[in-house]
Amino acid sequence: MTLRYSRWSTRDALPDVEAHVRAHLSAVADGNDSPTSRAGEVRIHHEDVDGGVLVTGELDAKADAPYLRPGFTPEQDVEANPLTVEPIGDRP
Repeated sequence: MTLRYSRWSTRDALPDVEAHVRAHLSAVADGNDSPTSRAGEVRIHHEDVDGGVLVTGELDAKADAPYLRPGFTPEQDVEANPLTVEPIGDRP
C-alpha cells in the first residue's frame, strides 16, 4: 500500500511544506503517531501549479495511526496527547 499526501506551496515556503508532508505521512504510518519515525522514507514530488508548487509525498506503508483504529475516542486522545505534527507557519 502506498500512502499519499499533497499540499500546495509558494516557492518560499517549500522547505516547510516538504517537512510538513513528511511529518504527516510518517505520523499516519506509525502506531504511535510519530512525525519522525518514517519521515526519511517519504518520497517527495513537485509539480508547478497555480503560481506555486504542489508538493506530494508518498510512503510505502499501511496507515497505522491510533486515530485510524477501531475504538478510537477523539476526546480521550486530545486529553492524553499533544499535537504531534506542527502546523505550517508556526515554526520559530
